[in-house]
Amino acid sequence: MFRDDLQRIKIGLVGCGVISYAHMNAYAQIPQAEVVAVCDIFEPLASSLAKRYGIKEFYTDYEKMLKREDIDVIDVCTPTSLHKDFTIKALEAGKHVFCEKPIASNLMEADEIIDSQKKFKKYVLIGHSNRYLPITINSKEIVQKGLLGEIFLVKTAHRFDNPFEKWAQNPENPKYYWEKGGGPIIDSGVHSADLCNYFLLDEPTYVYAKGLSFPKVLPFFTSAHINVEYNHGGHGIIIINRQTRNYPQYERYLEIIGSERSIWGFDNFYRQTIVFNALSLNELYEGGNISYLSPTAHTMFREYLPANSEIYLELTDFIRTIINASPPPISLEDARKALEICIAAEKSIRYEKEIELPLKE
Repeated sequence: MFRDDLQRIKIGLVGCGVISYAHMNAYAQIPQAEVVAVCDIFEPLASSLAKRYGIKEFYTDYEKMLKREDIDVIDVCTPTSLHKDFTIKALEAGKHVFCEKPIASNLMEADEIIDSQKKFKKYVLIGHSNRYLPITINSKEIVQKGLLGEIFLVKTAHRFDNPFEKWAQNPENPKYYWEKGGGPIIDSGVHSADLCNYFLLDEPTYVYAKGLSFPKVLPFFTSAHINVEYNHGGHGIIIINRQTRNYPQYERYLEIIGSERSIWGFDNFYRQTIVFNALSLNELYEGGNISYLSPTAHTMFREYLPANSEIYLELTDFIRTIINASPPPISLEDARKALEICIAAEKSIRYEKEIELPLKE
């Protein structure tokens, strides 16, 4: 619960690209949040975002924005290669930080962020937004009730359009190179790696992966199958597909198999398909008026749900963390662990061998 007697949390957003608009749309729906400034090295991007959302101040100099004493939170929407520097500078300036995933370009940078947060004792949340998808929220509730029994397999998939045309326009962009925190395995796979950890609640021990590039000229893997072994016998399977040309939409898939029951869910911009064996769908959606009772893999149930944006839900959670002085819902160690799996997957494909965790960089 929010405490209404407290002043609004004031936010400065840095990085005015595509994802910043999702953040701004979310903040507009959070009464306790107020964006007071935006920043981007490219003035047209900063001025356009500020104008669209009625923000009075925009900056091209991050250091100048950080000097504002009225800013409580810095929202980092920059490319991954800048996450570490922008996050640590914000912490040094006495600001809380929300930073888009992944936590950093590599594990050394992730460790620097973790150390800085401990030193300055400000809140930091990394945007692992797929924890806030309807299929994830409902599945987690079911798992926590023990209705699936012991969880031994989590399978996740992300499918999206092939990035060839965008790469061809700017082949030097760091977002396409895994060494700089880019490429589909890290960009999409970090969500899936986090979900595997989130449901298995165990330490990953080995990663083995195979990948392909299409077209072959691309310097990154457009599809990958990643297998993750866990300490107590659990298993994660991560499927990344950025191989298909002109793929229509962004899709997320989640399957959880337990000793007693299983569940799988599919999300395509909030169009939900859920198949859940041996449980009433009324147990999935409390208070719902569902006429189908026990769907199986042979009797599919489809429900198209009005759903809050996962960005809205995670940013609401972060504002609540600050106001109530409670621990962030996703730890920096969680974010680092997801990144580590993706880096191990890149190495496994390139070196054609199984990679042991933790990595020794």
